[in-house]
Amino acid sequence: MNLSTIFPHYLLKVNAPEVILANGRGAQCVPSWVSGELRKTPLVVVRREVAARNLIPVGIRGPERSQRWAAWCPPTAIQQIVTPADLLKRFATMPDLPVSPACRALRCLAVAWKWFTPACWGPGGSVGFELATGKQTTTLRSDLDLVIYAGERLSGRDAQRLLASTADLEAAVDVRVETPVCGFSLAEYARPIAQSILLRTSAGPILGDNPWNVDLRSISARREDWRT
Repeated sequence: MNLSTIFPHYLLKVNAPEVILANGRGAQCVPSWVSGELRKTPLVVVRREVAARNLIPVGIRGPERSQRWAAWCPPTAIQQIVTPADLLKRFATMPDLPVSPACRALRCLAVAWKWFTPACWGPGGSVGFELATGKQTTTLRSDLDLVIYAGERLSGRDAQRLLASTADLEAAVDVRVETPVCGFSLAEYARPIAQSILLRTSAGPILGDNPWNVDLRSISARREDWRT
């Protein structure tokens, strides 16, 4: 499996016993809820970190907002890959039933963003997890987390238009943009005054003004060499 095709915020359906929970740490450090949740819902989210020793960095969600656990997934454990764009397509086929404010906000943006075809996008966070599992994870106070995968540069004008569509919805909307080398906040990128923004790379956060700069790959490569 080509690990370079698996990006942050993807969901992976996995064979739970193969997921590495401790990864060099003592097994006693793993909270009691982790194994139970993973067996009950064998779905993990890809997180941003260097894929060391051919292992994919993933996160496990607990029932509480504060319950998140960093783990590692071998490619052999993956049974299905679910992208935010896949979840958006699934959402489009769902009946228009009463749902959370975050899901209603997603329905509005699915219409408002129809013009935006250069990149794939879809829900992440609690809305994405709910769509993937069929279990209610959103609440009346849940935000709507969206992820845009932009292989090519996103213009400032398009960024501002996308961001404007998220205003005055029932739920707060947080939009993350993922490029081949890093991730960043759409709200920061859409600011009219040019300045450095926070770029989240697999080696850690840095300040920069070009999220598509291929030189950012060298930062992650050096970190990977250090880890292996």
